Amino acid sequence: MKNSMMIHDLFSFSGDIMNGNGKSKSSSIEKSRTKILKIQKTLNSLVIGRETSVKLVLLSMIAKENMAIIGPPGTAKSYLIRNLAKLLKASIAMYQFHRHTRDVEVLGPFDVKKFVEEGELIRKLSKLFKADIAYLDEAFKASSAILNALLSALQEHVIYDPLTGSELPVQTKFFIVTSNEVPQEEELQALYDRFPVRDFVHYLDDDSLILRALEARWLNNHSTTPVATWEDIETLSSYAQKIIQSSIKGLGKFIMLYHTSTISFVKSLRTRGILVSDRTIIEKLPKLIAANCALYGLTMDNITNAVIDFLPHLARDASEHEEIKKAIMEELGEVAELHEKLQRSKALAKAGNLSEAIKQLREIIEFDMTKIAKKPWLKKRIEAIISEANIMMRKYSEILQTLKQMSENL
Repeated sequence: MKNSMMIHDLFSFSGDIMNGNGKSKSSSIEKSRTKILKIQKTLNSLVIGRETSVKLVLLSMIAKENMAIIGPPGTAKSYLIRNLAKLLKASIAMYQFHRHTRDVEVLGPFDVKKFVEEGELIRKLSKLFKADIAYLDEAFKASSAILNALLSALQEHVIYDPLTGSELPVQTKFFIVTSNEVPQEEELQALYDRFPVRDFVHYLDDDSLILRALEARWLNNHSTTPVATWEDIETLSSYAQKIIQSSIKGLGKFIMLYHTSTISFVKSLRTRGILVSDRTIIEKLPKLIAANCALYGLTMDNITNAVIDFLPHLARDASEHEEIKKAIMEELGEVAELHEKLQRSKALAKAGNLSEAIKQLREIIEFDMTKIAKKPWLKKRIEAIISEANIMMRKYSEILQTLKQMSENL
């Protein structure tokens, strides 16, 4: 365990944003990053097989985007969200919706005393719109009046009381909806669009994952003591916003890097029939990629190739999700393969398996560039991955050497 923690501490790194005085980011960002990464590590050890959901929910909070998790009952959706709130020391309010849910149950009761004494009808807004995290279970099954209230809460951070018409300010910082299926009705699409980040989950079918899940549930004693606060999310969120608007030391302007590496690729997907909206490429993707850099470090690969990770999770349903993944593999086959190896190497290192992590990195570094002779547009993307692999190789080798010396001195 000590070795694993040491690897985690030594591995943390990032690039620099330069301000007018040439000074780099403050240490508070690194502290917040370390805390949120600890939440990610703990959740991954608690909720086995849901690493993607964990990563997406953390990045969605940093990017200030709401999220949907779609999948059948019993796929640990609630378990993940509740443990996230505990680790983040965040207030959470949950409501399970159905067709007969009344607005007073969701929005809150009226102040009867005030009405009797003063004749004024004022609603006491429910905790759902005051908590840090609002967990909306099966919200797409709610009545039209409640759906309209939710839509205004998500769009404007205000609720227009369906009975009195008064404006009620919403304080909730992050909304997450879970559902057994993607909503199909036309009247639900506006609300569904307010949850742009989507993860489509399924039952575990890998024997090793099921065994790990059993061990996590019954044998391992994982603490859910808070390790961070919402202030850490806000710190990284502010940093992500600065990333979008700044130049990055040694790399250039974020927006130009994003435009060069992403837009032509998205346009090629459109020619394949994958309809990626202007809102997605102008508003959503930059925020998510900047959040990715804020949490995992400012590297060329985290900017130029993060689209591989995020674009499928902006799909409308599981079928489109798979179509986008397939199109990415066909369009960026070698890049996607190397990028996946890079992410796998990071996961192996954080799990303490440095030898296997280094093996993955060596395969990346030794990639034969002649394989892309007919695809010159992939060269910069692959060079970015190889460059980061070299940096990580040096770091992991140093850590491995340090651990070896420590072992010899015991």
